[in-house]
Amino acid sequence: MTTKEAAEVIGCSPQQVRTLIRTGKLRATKNPSKNNQFGYEYAITKRTAERHRDNGPTRGWPRGTPRK
Repeated sequence: MTTKEAAEVIGCSPQQVRTLIRTGKLRATKNPSKNNQFGYEYAITKRTAERHRDNGPTRGWPRGTPRK
C-alpha cells in the first residue's frame, strides 16, 4: 500500500506516514518510482499500518479528537 493509503488507515497525513518511516516507527520498503524515473516510493503492508493505528499515540493530542 502507498503512503496515502496507509495514512487513511492510520488516520494521519501522508507526510506524517513518511516521517514515521524515516524515524523508524513504521516499517516500509523503498522501491523505485514507476511515475518518476529519479524518485522512489514506499510500500507499507496493511498489517503494519493497522498495528500502528491500534497502538495509540504515547504523547500529544489523541487521533481523531477535534481541538476546541
